[in-house]
Amino acid sequence: MKIEKLGLKVELRKNDEIEFIEELQKKLEENLEFKMAFEKLTLGRQRGYNIFFSAAKQSKTRITRIEKYTQQILNGKGIKDCTCGMSKKMPSCDGSHKFI
Repeated sequence: MKIEKLGLKVELRKNDEIEFIEELQKKLEENLEFKMAFEKLTLGRQRGYNIFFSAAKQSKTRITRIEKYTQQILNGKGIKDCTCGMSKKMPSCDGSHKFI
């Protein structure tokens, strides 16, 4: 609120300013459907995936993670979004699927 009262503006990053890991960039270049789905995600969800994928030390693990979450991205879901529909805290996963 202080910033707003002072009349200062916060510059937001644009999508093209996020530096995606090499393996994700390659997947985006190779698969147009994946690229379009990924670009439809919110900036926060894109960053979340990029952080999760880049946390792996080995390239092989990063590629495996990208492949594992490809369908979730195609469905427009974030990394921590519920995919089973059982969560009581939608769209986030609250672990309700574990008690089915």
